[in-house]
Amino acid sequence: MERAIILSETDTFVVDESWLKNESPGSSRHAGLSAFEAREIEMIEAALAESEGRIAGAFGAASKLGIPRQTLESKIRRFRINRYEHKRSPSKA
Repeated sequence: MERAIILSETDTFVVDESWLKNESPGSSRHAGLSAFEAREIEMIEAALAESEGRIAGAFGAASKLGIPRQTLESKIRRFRINRYEHKRSPSKA
């Protein structure tokens, strides 16, 4: 904030109200996160769903996201993502 005021080209500092919103539109589940973090969670969850909960390997979520397995596991822990909700249930015969 201080930097923005110092670098302001006019005598009046104006803040756009959209800058003050913490959550992405329609995403109460990610309340309190930055838009970047909310988008990151969405991407991880989509990759987990597509890979049926698998993290490592050629068809795992880490490969789909283009990041190392350890990085993905760290992000899953950090954001408290339940990777098991994306696993496919074994079919009953």
